[in-house]
Amino acid sequence: ALALDAEIDAVSPRGHRSIPAADFFQGFWTTALHDDELLVGVRFPVWKGRCGFAVREFARRHGDFAIAGAVVGVQVDGDGRIERCAIGLLGLGPVPIRAAAAERQAVGSKTDLDADELGQLAMSELTEVPSDLHGSASYRTRVGAAMVTRAWNDAIAELNHG
Repeated sequence: ALALDAEIDAVSPRGHRSIPAADFFQGFWTTALHDDELLVGVRFPVWKGRCGFAVREFARRHGDFAIAGAVVGVQVDGDGRIERCAIGLLGLGPVPIRAAAAERQAVGSKTDLDADELGQLAMSELTEVPSDLHGSASYRTRVGAAMVTRAWNDAIAELNHG
């Protein structure tokens, strides 16, 4: 939702409101929903043209919360240059995060960017990566970079082969 600029729809006895995904996630297990609100929908803007999307996450066991993960969306113009890029990170902070530096690096480039470098750049702006019994901050950061790399490659493959 964050990576793709979704709007979260909530309803309460007071009425309906729409919350940008960028404002929805506030901390671990905390959202912008009020006590009397229900989440009733999520609206995603439609990307047009040649696009590719991918999600990659790493968890110790299937179904567990991800140690780290990435969502990538890429749209190219007629010349094969990236005109839109979204990279979302999960498990690397108290809320989902956009990898703004990596997104900026990608826009205007061809799709043959070095995916490993892009993964490293995506981690460069992280300030508070959690450490817990599942992994240290440095381990999560390495896994996060690898997930961005893999999601990037998957999104580019989808873009090129549909």
